[in-house]
Amino acid sequence: MRVTLALAALAVLLAWPVMARAQGGPCLPRADAIAKLERHYQEQQVGIGVTGRGSSLVELYVSERGTWTILMTRADGISCITAAGENWSPIIPEIGLAL
Repeated sequence: MRVTLALAALAVLLAWPVMARAQGGPCLPRADAIAKLERHYQEQQVGIGVTGRGSSLVELYVSERGTWTILMTRADGISCITAAGENWSPIIPEIGLAL
């Protein structure tokens, strides 16, 4: 579990430049966004973090089929899909990550 969370955090950091450009994605209240990810894609939260300024919450959702979504929630409770894709595959690091 700790490895999965560390990998999720790493994925968010690597995706940050893409996420910054993708802020214009579909947005809706957080509870509705999560319900949609669970209902339509069977995705579950595997990682969570707060942006450097603390103004947004970043979450990673992944399904057993390999679909994934990065959701960014603003302080007003509105969530935007900043990135999504297929073929998610967790990677177990050999060295370097303190878990």
